[in-house]
Amino acid sequence: EEDITEQLGVVFKSLQLPPDILQKITESLNALHHDKIAFHTKHFDALTKEHKRLTTMMDKLYLDKLDSKISDEQYNRFYHSLRDQLTDATLGLSRLQEAEDNYYINANYVLQLASRAYELFKSSEVDEKRQLIKMVLSNLRVEGGKVLWDAIKPFDLIAKSSDCSEWLGREDSNLRMTVPKTVALPLGDAPIIFNN
Repeated sequence: EEDITEQLGVVFKSLQLPPDILQKITESLNALHHDKIAFHTKHFDALTKEHKRLTTMMDKLYLDKLDSKISDEQYNRFYHSLRDQLTDATLGLSRLQEAEDNYYINANYVLQLASRAYELFKSSEVDEKRQLIKMVLSNLRVEGGKVLWDAIKPFDLIAKSSDCSEWLGREDSNLRMTVPKTVALPLGDAPIIFNN
């Protein structure tokens, strides 16, 4: 059990984001936040406008029925059609709010866990460790004394990236020439340095 716990600790250590990468992700999320606000506002306004339009139409339809401008059959047909559309608009507003809530919960949860994965795992009690494992890993098994696992998204990307040098970034495309060492020049020539 201690060996398995130790192996799982190594897994959680690999899920921990380096502080500079965590900072970059936080900055990117902040930049994306403005786009999310614009998206939410646009859709919220459109759905609210549609909801209000349908409610107004239903009110007018009812008044037309009271004034005997339309028959009961026409009223029922139009009422059910408008009621279905109103239900769709209400569901759209509900889904939009749920997505809004989940955005903040999920982004915060992933960042917190990714920044403190190993620390949380190491300091947790057995039940808490189980919960962390369920949230982050799937298909957990032991083969030949070795713990094997699959990471749940988005932790799978963090785990894959921790094994390579992707965190280090890539070489700049505008590399500057360095002054060659004199031993690299033919016949020991020294580089020419111009003074202005």
